[in-house]
Amino acid sequence: MNYLYLRAFYAVATERSFTRAAQVLNVSQSTLSSHVKELEETYDIRLLDRRGRTVVPTDTGEAVLAQCREFFRHEEQIDGLLNRSQKLQAGRLKVGADGPKHVVSVLASFMELHPDFKVSLHTGNARNVTQDLLNYETDVAIVAALGAPHTQLYTEPWIRYALVAVIPRTHPLARKEAMDLTDFANERVIMREPTSLTRQLLTRSLERAGILVQNTMEMDSREAIREAVASGMGISVMSEIEFPNDDAHIAGIRINDPELQFTEYVACRENRKNTPSIKEFFRLAQSFRRL
Repeated sequence: MNYLYLRAFYAVATERSFTRAAQVLNVSQSTLSSHVKELEETYDIRLLDRRGRTVVPTDTGEAVLAQCREFFRHEEQIDGLLNRSQKLQAGRLKVGADGPKHVVSVLASFMELHPDFKVSLHTGNARNVTQDLLNYETDVAIVAALGAPHTQLYTEPWIRYALVAVIPRTHPLARKEAMDLTDFANERVIMREPTSLTRQLLTRSLERAGILVQNTMEMDSREAIREAVASGMGISVMSEIEFPNDDAHIAGIRINDPELQFTEYVACRENRKNTPSIKEFFRLAQSFRRL
């Protein structure tokens, strides 16, 4: 079915006039008449009765007109939806992050500017956050990387921060202004899972310094580690921006090692970097950039 022919019929049947319909569609009357004629001849049926200057749909024409009203109503709805999405008036954005404190400021700005967007946040370790991006489970993410970012991802450096030692307030090390890597040797060190970038970064620094930590414990969340340290079960490390400064039971101590730092990136799949909502997230993230 030819869309132009159907549009021509709909305009004439609605306006009851070829002249007015031609003005509505901004085409010549001869072009309009030709399109309606082609539609009728294609199906070998008369859709309109010409009564002087007035045009009246036949019985079949009335039935087709009713269907056209529905068809073009849906077309307008689809057009409106696409335009709202393009202008960021409505839509959905799935965000990933390897730490909630890394991303909430950007999310708050995005939601304030685009309140009709449905925004969801998925958190996890850096490896899982990266994999979610690659699998199209999320649209954009804020995530750390130790080496070069994945080749299928488009990334922009966003924040650089150091790791701090997390020590019970009652521990003698909590009185130090800064710790050395050698201070870890005789302590029970509570670490994240093996895929954690925090653990990998600490392990690299200890190995580079020739320090062997024999007493370790593994936990799979920052919250569990904070509670364990507060209970005196050992010491640990976490990013300085995640350390809770108001916690009366643990202290965050600087570590004398310039290599113990991360760079967080704003990232998305390379083939989606020009998606309007993703571009907007990148734009807003730049307001909080700290390198």
